[in-house]
Amino acid sequence: MCGRFASALIAGDADTADWLRIERDAAAPDWVEQGPAPDHIDRAGGGASAEAAPLRVAGEHSGAGQVLAAMPAGAWPAPSWNIAPTQSIAIILPQGRAEGEAGAGPRRVARARWGLVPTWWRKPMALFKATTFNARSEEAAGKPMFRDAWRGSARAVTGASGRCLIPAAGYFEWTGKAGAKTPWFITRRTNRPGLCFAGVWSRAVLDETEMLTATILTTAAGPSTRHLHPRSPVVLDEADFDGWLAGPSPEDQRMMAPIPDVLTQLYEVDTAVGQVRNDTPDLVEPVGLGL
Repeated sequence: MCGRFASALIAGDADTADWLRIERDAAAPDWVEQGPAPDHIDRAGGGASAEAAPLRVAGEHSGAGQVLAAMPAGAWPAPSWNIAPTQSIAIILPQGRAEGEAGAGPRRVARARWGLVPTWWRKPMALFKATTFNARSEEAAGKPMFRDAWRGSARAVTGASGRCLIPAAGYFEWTGKAGAKTPWFITRRTNRPGLCFAGVWSRAVLDETEMLTATILTTAAGPSTRHLHPRSPVVLDEADFDGWLAGPSPEDQRMMAPIPDVLTQLYEVDTAVGQVRNDTPDLVEPVGLGL
């Protein structure tokens, strides 16, 4: 499961752009929603109550903010260390290639609501009761909620749904009894700015506002984290980024894996992460004796 995570777009310009192969010099496709975050998006997520807030624009305090600001597409999600369902997140999309053109193209940063709403949904969002911030990778290909996005490919990137990368520094899990839970941060040992979850996206109309929505795929947790939760987000190996974005293939299920045990790093973090309004870099710093 992945119910909270920290953005990975907090590294320097060159590292982030190189790692994610983001193209910075051309305008984003006209179908990428770029306006301010809708007021009805609950930044608290997860059933918590908090005032809705407009999307923040990445600022100079972050190298990644400079990367995103350099793109003429407009306001992208600011770096965040405590992202909850229904908030705006950054997703990475393939640019797509012309018919017959070989190779993988540059990638784009887009903004999406965390919690996929399928393109066929036409009722008020107040009636949408499905929990879709995660999708089980074993079932997504066949479930009506996710199957169209699962089948998407780079050649259909201008369509209504498809596959994406969701960059993250890591994710949070909790253990213990209600009222006294211990938060943990799980990440991958890497020299890169972060990791990428496997995700799928859908372009949907939410209460007369068109926007992108997305979900994080999950799989069975590995031995190093299953004591925290039986599920884990799918963390793609960097060599599989293009393969995942390209569309369905016989390799799909092989790619649906957690962080390899030998590369997993986890440690206790401050209980302040339990409040979504808290969003500072120290939330992902180790505390306690589990260093």
